[in-house]
Amino acid sequence: MKFGKTFETHLTIEWRQQYMRYTDLKTLIRRGVDGAPMESETTPDQLLEYYASFEEHFFAECQHELTRVNNFFLEKMAEARRKHGTLKLQLLATAHATGHVSRSHNPRSQNQSRSHSQLPSPRASVVSMPSTSSNRKLMTQRQLRSAYTEFYLTLVLLQNFQSLNETGFRKICKKYDKYLKSNHGALWLERHLTYIAFVDRRPLLQMTIEVEELYTHYLAAGDRAKAMTKLRVPPLGEPTPPPMVFRAGLALGMFIMLALAALFSYLRRPPITDNIEAFMRLYRGPFTWVIFNFFMAANVAGWQRAGVNHVLIFEIDPRSHLQPATFLEIACTFGMLWTLSMLGFLFHDLINVTDPFVFPLALTLIMITLLINPLPIMNWPARWWTMRLVGRVITAPLHYVGFADFWMGDQMNSLVTCMADYYYIVRFYAVCWLRYSNVDSCFDEDMFVPISRCLPAWFRFAQCLRRFSDSGSKSLSYLLNAGKYSTTFFVVFFSTMRGRTDVSCRWLCEYVLQSLHVVLHHQLHRVERVQLSLGCVQGLWHLSDLAGRALVPPGEARLSAVLLLLCHPRESRAASLLGHRVRCALPQADHALQHQDLRQHPRDNALSRFIWNYIRLENEHLNNCGHFRATRDIHLAALNPTQERMLEHMMSDPERRPDERQRLGKQYF
Repeated sequence: MKFGKTFETHLTIEWRQQYMRYTDLKTLIRRGVDGAPMESETTPDQLLEYYASFEEHFFAECQHELTRVNNFFLEKMAEARRKHGTLKLQLLATAHATGHVSRSHNPRSQNQSRSHSQLPSPRASVVSMPSTSSNRKLMTQRQLRSAYTEFYLTLVLLQNFQSLNETGFRKICKKYDKYLKSNHGALWLERHLTYIAFVDRRPLLQMTIEVEELYTHYLAAGDRAKAMTKLRVPPLGEPTPPPMVFRAGLALGMFIMLALAALFSYLRRPPITDNIEAFMRLYRGPFTWVIFNFFMAANVAGWQRAGVNHVLIFEIDPRSHLQPATFLEIACTFGMLWTLSMLGFLFHDLINVTDPFVFPLALTLIMITLLINPLPIMNWPARWWTMRLVGRVITAPLHYVGFADFWMGDQMNSLVTCMADYYYIVRFYAVCWLRYSNVDSCFDEDMFVPISRCLPAWFRFAQCLRRFSDSGSKSLSYLLNAGKYSTTFFVVFFSTMRGRTDVSCRWLCEYVLQSLHVVLHHQLHRVERVQLSLGCVQGLWHLSDLAGRALVPPGEARLSAVLLLLCHPRESRAASLLGHRVRCALPQADHALQHQDLRQHPRDNALSRFIWNYIRLENEHLNNCGHFRATRDIHLAALNPTQERMLEHMMSDPERRPDERQRLGKQYF
């Protein structure tokens, strides 16, 4: 990978404007070389004058970029020192309040081992304290851990800022010498870059080491491995570990073989006629777990390849986010469970199992257990993030709605039919199983089926209303979006009434109205998608002006193909559904068409949502990613002038006496 692409991919989006303009400087070199006069058309003095003028202009631009980068780095270092001192003050005061006694404030001092041996374990030293005004500002151990992990992430991002900019200046000067066949770039680099502040890594490295040792001693009970697990951030651009790739490939191969075996077994040995509908209903819902994880593996791989910072957009912990290979492994694992359960259903009589419906039940219970298992295994942070996000979607009207919330709501909105399948599974095993010999009646529609189909639309409807309530400008687009999702309620209502009546003339107008709602719903979807796609193009052009290149090339063919794929399935289905609704109003309607439409709906929506995720995240990255924070704010109490002087003395002389430390804790807190 060329350095220009690596530079754009690895920079911190929040600080994009503060990095050196590497692409602009590279373009400037090429323009200078291409614009040089021909030797045959000019004199040597004029040629030397041109190159001297270009050299002066180029190095003036480099000096401007160097000064700007260095000033930003010094500001961030001053802010980091301030946070480090305040957090250290909080940590030492909290340790003193919970029973720590030490003669050394600096874990790196010479008598570190002796003082550490005298300190009791933080877990064993917590004592109950009276709730007084003197200790209300004390941060708890959990708050300190969270603050230190965020502060450590800031230091890592600052180190990355150092490394990228230093490498960028070296690369651009080397490129200058290569194209202009001189050594002035190396000389300028030696004169200006060697002694500037932002290339000196020692202060930042020393602060990072001290944070690691403070966290290890005071917050991890001396366990450095545990502390570094909480603190360390994976390096940017780190390739996927080979064992993970091997596991994903092995699982994919096993899933393909089992899927082919299940397909051939179904064709040669299908279930009995009375169980076919139950077979489809019970296995279609769990299959969405498989297909959506496959799509997420492709989405994450595409985002990473295009440089879309999905970790920042979704506000995921960069220490524990999933790689595409992990999503692929999860999808294949669910797929293997799904195919094994199908094979057990088809061959239940050969393995001496009288009731085939135990296999779908076992599949559902295993999948749910793998998701909600509270043990810290099998990607627990990702599972907890998913469960918490689903919970926020369900309780959308009660709290602020972020990007990840309505993104998950959109994913659930693509599972309208499968939501009914989940209800059928619960109702079948709770009410019908082991009670009726004929299971056909167990999948008849009742009043809760249309409610389950309305739930995803209700989640998005509530989110839009909450966003409208929280928006200071009271943007009308939120209300329009809420109106779009509200059409689903009318569609489900009239569809339910159509299935419960045989009267044709009475409901003909309602069927036509329902069809109009369907068309309106999909037309609004189309307008929204076209607007966001155009927003991507505008963002790409804007980014080209800033960075000199588009993050993802906005080719007309690619954009047209994506828009066609996004809009065509919904438009064609909506247009055919208009005639279908009117035909179903007649007494001679064939209700099998309704089931056919339901079978096509999740397939089209899943594919459409898979493509839509690319465009949605790309738009968010280009237009709104600057609003996301690379690190969360650390809320600390303000210091008065006396406390500031104490903090400065503590940072300049870390070896403080215990009595002064106790006085410092009392005065600060």
